[in-house]
Formats: sequence, structure tokens, C-alpha cells
Amino acid sequence: MEKYMRMALEIARRGRGKVSPNPLVGAVIVKGGKVIAKGWHERYGGKHAEANAIEKAGKKAKGADLYVTLEPCNHYGKQPPCTKAVIRAGIKRAFIAMEDPNKLSRHGAKELERNGIKVEKGICRHEAEKQNEFYIKGLREGRPFVTLKIAMSSDGFISFGDGRAKRISGRASSDLVQKMRKEHDAVLVGINTVLRDDPLLTVRNDPESNPLRIVLDSKLSMPKSARMLVQKGETIIVCTEPVDARRRREIAEHGGLVIVAGKKGSRVSLRDMLSELYKMGVQSVLVEAGNRVATSFLSERLADRMVIIVSRRKITKGLKAFSLKRKIRFGISEHRPLGKDTIVVLEKV
Repeated sequence: MEKYMRMALEIARRGRGKVSPNPLVGAVIVKGGKVIAKGWHERYGGKHAEANAIEKAGKKAKGADLYVTLEPCNHYGKQPPCTKAVIRAGIKRAFIAMEDPNKLSRHGAKELERNGIKVEKGICRHEAEKQNEFYIKGLREGRPFVTLKIAMSSDGFISFGDGRAKRISGRASSDLVQKMRKEHDAVLVGINTVLRDDPLLTVRNDPESNPLRIVLDSKLSMPKSARMLVQKGETIIVCTEPVDARRRREIAEHGGLVIVAGKKGSRVSLRDMLSELYKMGVQSVLVEAGNRVATSFLSERLADRMVIIVSRRKITKGLKAFSLKRKIRFGISEHRPLGKDTIVVLEKV
């Protein structure tokens, strides 16, 4: 049984970056020990995984087994309930990796059982929950999942002593960052990064996958000439009160959306900002941080994962990645070479 559920998990990944804020879901239909159809949730608003698989299986679905990575939904949304499609197709048994934590979608398994379908839950549950960690984080905490990306020298610096930014990691690491941007709903930087580097924050050679760009800019210092304002995709500038109405208008005229968040001291309240972003449908944020922004996310325990790219290069003197006054608890989940660099992934514990 694990064999088919792992197959469903693998095809569910194809929806990454395309279905948010919906979860990733894969489905496999098996009959007589043979796979007769596969389906996955392909795009937000489109058919769900079960419906796609059942449509491909046609009449062969009657009496078959369904392996699905998430409990079938039992409510009307942009699509009808998947439970109705499963029942109508004549599925005999349903194997479900994880229950749906969304209160609106619950009780799908019970509905199947009420209609004579044998249900078994929990096969590859841990893997399914890991795959949908963005979705689960939002439902449990009302905020997006935050990944903090830091590129540093072998001696722990992110830039030179005079603040000059210079690429210190290799091409393979750059490709990884592009992949991470594609997989997250939004990428966030501080205003100092914009003023210093004027980044695009796009996905190379794939403009359709450009994430939402977010700039922390408490005083609304965003220049109208910033390159990200003229790129395809939306840019949000997060500031605090009082707001300069003229500046807000100018930014809007150049394609930027200004959001006013609460304050923490003189800066944007990160917790308040994340709550607002979640209400807008943002489930995951990649923070490409300088020292100040990284320190803020870590100090407030709002970073769920850190991806640290460590170069072989030494800088000797410069700006450290972050400046913490107290200990934070993260556990290493991955440590491996990538090209000429080393990747270290840490998870909040």
C-alpha cells in the first residue's frame, strides 16, 4: 500500500507553486494490483486530484482502490465535493495519507464510510504532512510559513565591511534560490536591500512563476525607479503609520501596492504583517534577508526554516548574518555539498 501512496505523493509535487493557497494533492487508482489512473491538483481553481484521476479511469474506477494524499473534501468551493465523485465512481476502498486540518473540508472520510466505502487513514502520514507544511502552518497559526534564506562566507559574513554586496555563492546555489522562489508564494526583502542592490526578485527564464514581491519599508522610502516595480508580478510595500499620501499615490502609479501594518517600536510588526498576508492568500514567504531583517524574524521566532548557503570564500571583516541577544532553537535537518558551496537546512524546534 505504501508503494501506491508514495506514487501519489510524488505526483502531488507537480502542483508546487501552482495551487496555493490550496494544498498539494495526488491520487492514484489501483485495480487488480495495477495502476489504472493518476491525478493531481494541477492549478488553483481547477479540478482536484481525485476528480482528475477518476475522470481518467472512467468506468474502470468501479470496484477499484483510491490512494489519496489528503482526505477528500466534503464541501462546495471552486469545485464540487470530491466525496461525491468518489462515491459516484463506485470506488471500493479509499486509503488516505492525512486528514484535512481545514474545518470546512473535514468529515470527507466519514461521508465515504456512510456510503459503504472502506476507509483506511495514516499511510505515509508524516510524508504527506511534510509535503503540505505551508498549508498546515496557515491553518494552525493564521500566518504564512516563513523560510529564511541566508548566503554567507565560510567565516559567517554576508557582505563586506563597507556594506558592499557581492555574490559569494556559486551557480548551483543560485539555481537553488530560483527553485525556492518558484515554490514560495512570496519573496521578502528589507528596504535597505532595495536601495543598495535594486533586485528583481524574479524567477529566471520563467516570468509566469514570479512570486509576489514584498518590501519591508516602514518609512515608505521605496524609489519609483526600483526595477521590481516594472517587472511582471505584484509588488507590495509594507509600511507603518503615518503614511505619506503623496508617496503612496506615486508608488501605486508605478504598480506597487502599499499595505499599512502595525508597529513594533519604530519598525513594521512582522507578526501583524504576516497575518495580513495570510488573509490575502499568501501561504509561504521566502525571506532573502540582510542582517536586520534576519535578526528580526529570528528574534520574534517567526522563521520556521533556515536555508543557509555557506561559501568556501572568506571575507574576514564585514556584516554578520544576524545579531541575536538570546539563544534560538533550531535543529539541522539537512547538511550537504552543493557545487562549491555547502547547504545547511535548519528547522525550528
